[in-house]
Amino acid sequence: MAMSDVLMLVTNEYRPDPRVHKEAKALIDGGHVVTVAAWDRLRSRPPVEEVEGVRLHRVRTGKVGGQLALVLNYPLFLLRSLGAARAIRPDIVHAHDLDTLPIGLLIARLRRIPVVYDAHERYAKMIAMDVPAAVSRLVERFERSLLPKADLVITINEAMAAELEKHSRDEVVVIMNVIELPPASKVKAHRPHDVIVLFNPVTFEPMRYLEESMEAAAKINGCILRLAGSGRLLPAVERAAKEHANVEFLGHLPFTKLMEEYEKVDVVLILADPANENYRTGTANKMGEGMAFGLPLLASRGTLSADVVEREGCGLTFDWSEENFRQAIDRLRDAAFREEMGRKGRAAAEREYNWGAMRERLQAAYRRLLSPAQ
Repeated sequence: MAMSDVLMLVTNEYRPDPRVHKEAKALIDGGHVVTVAAWDRLRSRPPVEEVEGVRLHRVRTGKVGGQLALVLNYPLFLLRSLGAARAIRPDIVHAHDLDTLPIGLLIARLRRIPVVYDAHERYAKMIAMDVPAAVSRLVERFERSLLPKADLVITINEAMAAELEKHSRDEVVVIMNVIELPPASKVKAHRPHDVIVLFNPVTFEPMRYLEESMEAAAKINGCILRLAGSGRLLPAVERAAKEHANVEFLGHLPFTKLMEEYEKVDVVLILADPANENYRTGTANKMGEGMAFGLPLLASRGTLSADVVEREGCGLTFDWSEENFRQAIDRLRDAAFREEMGRKGRAAAEREYNWGAMRERLQAAYRRLLSPAQ
């Protein structure tokens, strides 16, 4: 099978985007050439760059500093992505998330090439907090109308795949947000100590029990809560870190630094309000990362992440309340208990939740996609 030039489309600046980067490298390992057309919204990144074999073509528009600028510049991003496709002349286009699928389908039609739709999340549910319900429903119907036009649909978990398969032409391929297995030397050895360290790398957005968990942790003796990320609730995180000695803000961590932090903590938090459908049916990257490092997970009940934690026995789940949170932390102080759950999580990571397995799955999906044309 002849290898192909793949054009990936993303609406972020690629700093890099962990999922996009791993998928791009997996395809390169499979013999493909991959170029990522990324939207440099702040006009702060090199226009052309190569990162670990991934070619970057950053698309520039006006500077995007808010929602209005985003809406006004989005059409220009689409137009200039079309120009990038003319220059790159791909054999296949890979659209990451719904906001790149329309231009991906247009490129595919003009060039008569296959298009891959990579749904990182349910887009309509993601924006539901910020737009009227009618807009969210319209976006959902729009996605459903485009799904049958995609030659290959991939997503992050089985629950989302089941929803997408109601409207896609073929079976949806699950490519989970997991990592390469760290060596055994990096797996946490849980030993008794006086202070338990909780880690929550997360996007600082509402309905993630962010402010609630910081307030609760601040009241718990012998407990440190470390947070990493960025988002709308950043001021609240910075304020809590200044006011409470046991709440630590690490900033927005690049992937390599993030991996280093897992070696320094005892528990990974996966907190989300199940009333938010996007959070309820999504699976956080940190779930697989925590498993891989042998760390127990503490997850909000009623979410898909909590279902995985319960099925694998790799942590605790609870209905959010400050008292339930405190009780879970008290149980997790037992080093032997943490060790047992961490061992089960690592075993699950070795069996299924690892990027090696996902890499092979993605490469196989591309082979099937391209084989009819060979």
